[in-house]
Amino acid sequence: MNNPIKSLFDLSDCVLSHSEVVQSDTQRPYHLHVFDYAGEIINVCPECGSKMYSHGKRSATVTDVPADMPVKWKINIPRRRCSACKALWLPTIEGIDEMRSLSSRAAINLTQRSIRDAFENVGEDYMLSGNTVKNIFVDFLKAYEQRLRFKVPAFLGIDEIKVKKLGELTVITDLEHRTLFDILQGRNQKSLTEYFMNLQGRENVIWVCSDMYRPFEGTIGEALPNARWAIDHFHVVMKANEAVDDVRRSLQDEMTKKDRIKTKRGLAYTLKTRLKDLSAEEASKLREARNNPKTAPLIIAYDLKEDFFNIYDNNPTSIDNAKKDFEDWEKSISKDDLYEKFRTLAKTVHNFEEQIFNFWNCPIAISNGFTECSNRIIRENNLRGRGYSFEVLRGRTLYRKTNFERILSNGLVEFGPPIPSDEAVFLFEGPEDDALDYECDFDPDTGEIFN
Repeated sequence: MNNPIKSLFDLSDCVLSHSEVVQSDTQRPYHLHVFDYAGEIINVCPECGSKMYSHGKRSATVTDVPADMPVKWKINIPRRRCSACKALWLPTIEGIDEMRSLSSRAAINLTQRSIRDAFENVGEDYMLSGNTVKNIFVDFLKAYEQRLRFKVPAFLGIDEIKVKKLGELTVITDLEHRTLFDILQGRNQKSLTEYFMNLQGRENVIWVCSDMYRPFEGTIGEALPNARWAIDHFHVVMKANEAVDDVRRSLQDEMTKKDRIKTKRGLAYTLKTRLKDLSAEEASKLREARNNPKTAPLIIAYDLKEDFFNIYDNNPTSIDNAKKDFEDWEKSISKDDLYEKFRTLAKTVHNFEEQIFNFWNCPIAISNGFTECSNRIIRENNLRGRGYSFEVLRGRTLYRKTNFERILSNGLVEFGPPIPSDEAVFLFEGPEDDALDYECDFDPDTGEIFN
């Protein structure tokens, strides 16, 4: 026979006494449901076996999931005390979380909503303070960490982001499945090595993609024994654009104010645009600059930049051809001091030759573009929260619907102790339009990336 209280309230061993709407001048009205415990009551002490006697009742006030207004439960619970050892017995009622004074379903709903909504907004619906909602969320995150473990990626992306009040954070992603794996505080070699040394399954990492942060080399060598380090090509070619900017600034220093402003406004952006992407107007600007002795060195820098980009574009699979093109490119750099930044770029390639050319050895087209976009979501989430704590920022980003659904759908979860069915797994219901494309912009209101 179905228990209506269990069906309606997901509450066991209780009967509904009465319901009412409570109103006062100091707080908003709310529904109050009063329950009496109707389950088993023991007469023998579980500690010593002696007889137990009635020791009055206690009332537990619990917050439930809000409906048209906040909902509270008041549960009258019997107490028994042992006549010999004085042990106190109270029944355990399924469906409530007494530590947080929430119903189990309210704990699920509140923690899921806290992923997306402002704590103050969630608290208003529950008649709780925003700080209380935050503390419940953080406690749940800490408990959840002990129950859930993501599979260690074979292709790992590592990048850093600076967040106000939190400092440098290290962002770790699964590049193969395009999911966020973890966020760490700090970026020094010691903390990174310690983290990876304690990572179960670290031997499964075979490729790591990052920028040119040299301490990564020590961490990868010590903590990831089977991994090879590939430097993200974006961070390499970016330095060619920086070299063009350096040439432009040097030339502008020798120009009149009028010519300096004209050059900066007319060419600064165009010089960063790839040749294949130039509009007719931009191509005309470059032709004009090529024929002007004052700006002709800019076009030499532009050509050097394009040739450097083409090392990657023209050699998608051949590392030997890529190395040959780089040698030819390096020889083409003018001896003029104006192009010193290009020679510095060539030295950088030599200093990181193995890691840069590992781009061609990797079995997938490895790139940290996904990690860079994850950084943007972290930054935007932090701005929306006006400065979250690290635990909250990490939880809200790591357990986002899109990220967690992708982790689940790819079988990337390793569970430790079973997660009780009455607890949240952060797969909250959200809009259907938050499809993931990490090569595009993202919604500033939700933090989700969209086409």
